[in-house]
Amino acid sequence: MKFDINKEFSFAQVFQIFKRFGSAIKNAIGKMDESSIKTITVNNRKVRINAFRLGCAAALLAVLAGLFVNLVIIPNTTYRPYSDLEFDTGGDYSQHALSDDNLLLNNSGIKVVNNKGKDKWSLSKTLTNPSVDINGKYILLADLDGNCSLTLYGNNGKELLAYPINSEILSAKISKNGTAAAAVSEEGYKGAAVVFNRKGKEVFKWNSGEGYIIDLDISDDGKYIAVAQMMSDGDEAYSKIHIISIKGGNELGCFTCGGEIAAGICFDSSGKVIAVARNKVYGLSRHGELKYEIDLAGKSPEIYDVENGDRLVFLCRDSRGGSVVEIYNRNGKPVGEFSAGDNIKHMSCHKDTIVVSTSRNVLSISPRGRVKKTVAVSHDIMSIGVYGNNRNVLVLGGNKADIIRLR
Repeated sequence: MKFDINKEFSFAQVFQIFKRFGSAIKNAIGKMDESSIKTITVNNRKVRINAFRLGCAAALLAVLAGLFVNLVIIPNTTYRPYSDLEFDTGGDYSQHALSDDNLLLNNSGIKVVNNKGKDKWSLSKTLTNPSVDINGKYILLADLDGNCSLTLYGNNGKELLAYPINSEILSAKISKNGTAAAAVSEEGYKGAAVVFNRKGKEVFKWNSGEGYIIDLDISDDGKYIAVAQMMSDGDEAYSKIHIISIKGGNELGCFTCGGEIAAGICFDSSGKVIAVARNKVYGLSRHGELKYEIDLAGKSPEIYDVENGDRLVFLCRDSRGGSVVEIYNRNGKPVGEFSAGDNIKHMSCHKDTIVVSTSRNVLSISPRGRVKKTVAVSHDIMSIGVYGNNRNVLVLGGNKADIIRLR
């Protein structure tokens, strides 16, 4: 029967048409079902299987698995409330990647949480100005500004040793092999750099007589330290960077930052020394030779990360007061830039993961400066931190916390 749009059809005729169509489909499926029966031999026994029915079952399972992922897995991993965290009144947390987890630090101690929002371990300790450095399986906890507490922990929270320091700590770093370095105040000098072996014994000391020590770092192999000093010639303040061999005690190189004061210094993964100043960034060899210089063109970095991955990342303000994230490779070459229409308040980086946040949005940025993902949260954001697994970020705000999946 053929339809003619100029004719009228009764409901009975329409029903008969659909009935015939349904019968044709049923017969076709029946023929496919019969023709798909195969006989195979398993352990010398002949077994008949229906390939068509097996295919339909597999398709149904795939659909159910897709529904489960989209309705259960993704909602619970992309945006999950984290309710186990007990917030201290007025206590701000700094966040640090630790193994696959996230380490939270404030004046009450340390708390380590996994990406399911569960506490793995915690350390209760009264601190005035805490600082933590994580390298491999070691966690170095220092209390700065007038205090003299320096303690080494394993990444499971077990205390390994407390260092014999009885003066103010200015900065402290740990190498991958467990060698620790600390910049401390020293009577008669403008600071000292002290190195301890894995047993907590002092093995090297360098006294600063020219300028005040601002920061220091130790190489991953525990063989070298880099020390940043603040110098003054009476008219202008600037920094000197000293690179020193721990074993021989000799200075391998010295670099002067002309007109710039280094706010931070570190060894990168390739062994170069990176010094970050107000308007410039210097990349130095272990002998103090200038390998590259980044001119931030007057955009002082508010937040920066130069040691947690293969990129140098700086959060700056442009001339109009807007936020801009500038990204460079390890040779000081620009590779990406991200300018936000909103004010970026926080940034966290780990390996190739770069995350920034505005007042209520979390954005994942590619190493080229492109937005990969944006997630809105229901509260103001006070702190963000990328997990060591590079897949999650912990978002803290007020008395609320959320875990967001990035990839």
